[in-house]
Order: sequence, then structure tokens, then C-alpha cells
Amino acid sequence: MSKVYFICIFLALTLLQLISGIRIYCRDRERIHEEHIHSCCKHPDGHNEVVDMCAKQTRFKLPSRDEEALVDVTVDQVMTGTCWAKCVFDQYKFMDKDKLNMQAVRTHYQTNYKSDPEYVTEILSAFDHCHSKAEEATAEFLSTSLVRAFSSSAFNCKPMPSVVLACVVHKFFHNCPRSRWSNTTECVETLAFSKKCKDVLTTM
Repeated sequence: MSKVYFICIFLALTLLQLISGIRIYCRDRERIHEEHIHSCCKHPDGHNEVVDMCAKQTRFKLPSRDEEALVDVTVDQVMTGTCWAKCVFDQYKFMDKDKLNMQAVRTHYQTNYKSDPEYVTEILSAFDHCHSKAEEATAEFLSTSLVRAFSSSAFNCKPMPSVVLACVVHKFFHNCPRSRWSNTTECVETLAFSKKCKDVLTTM
């Protein structure tokens, strides 16, 4: 057998030991930095003129100038950034009479991210879920205790864009393919934490 084969086996066993060795305490949420989750699932990133413009207009804080993808923000950040989400969706024409325009969403991602078809598939799948079952998905999503705490007081603009986007962010990270999940200690701990501690992290 080749050296590459043994190296792959070694790395796999090392990762398995790392995951199995993690002790998770659901009350210890402070050690899980949810605002860093966007770095755990590979996706196209960088400066985005529309996202940046809307952030400046609505005084919404983005992670950094080089992290301006829509999935670079957490669910709770989206839920408190209703005016930012509305601005972005309006600029992209994602909304049509308070309903998500899936054709516009598909065109946007298939045109701008054709170099990463797996990402396009994953993000459109998230949008499809939050759109095709809009009423049930929205009701189910808003019923979670953490999101409910935000939704009761955060709506300064029409909430539908932020509700849809928050749902998309949640689905995107919750269903991130293993092949795209970063194996850093922080990300492995976050994934293990999200699986054991249901409804503690809003983004996963």
C-alpha cells in the first residue's frame, strides 16, 4: 500500500480521536464562538459591494471587509438586522411583493458563483427549503426559543427578508457537507456542540 494511503488513515484516526475526545457541556456556551461559524463551512467570500453598501446605510456590522457573503453572519445577527437584510434583498430583487423570488435567487447564484457549483447547490437548496415551505418553515424557524427572543423586538423594517435569510443561514450551516467543513479544533468543537446541544446555537 502507498504512503499516501497510510497518511490518509492516520489523519482519519487522528480526527476521530479528536472528535471522540471532546467533552461537551451544553451550559458552557461561552467557549463556542458562534460568530466564527462562517469560517467553518467553505464558501466563496470576499468584499461584496451590495452587502457592504447596505451595511453602511443601515449601520449593520459585518465580520470584516473580506467577509461579506450573506452566510458570513449568524442567525441572531440577521434577526436583529432587518433593515440590512431588506436592503440586500431589494438590491438583488430577491423579493417580489413580500414573497421570495426564487428565479432571481437562482439567477444570481448560478451567474455569480458558477466556479463553485457545489456551493450553488447547497445555498439554493437552503433557499428552496425556506421558500417552498415558506409558511411552515418560517413558523417552525420562528418557534425556536432563541430566535423567538430576537423576533419579538428586532423588527425595525419588514421582517420577511431577515426571516428568510436567517432560515437560509441556519440550513446552510446545519447541512454543510463534511467535505466542506473545516477540521480546525474550534470548528470540530462547534459541530459536536451543535449536535449534542439542540437549540443552543441559533445558526446550527
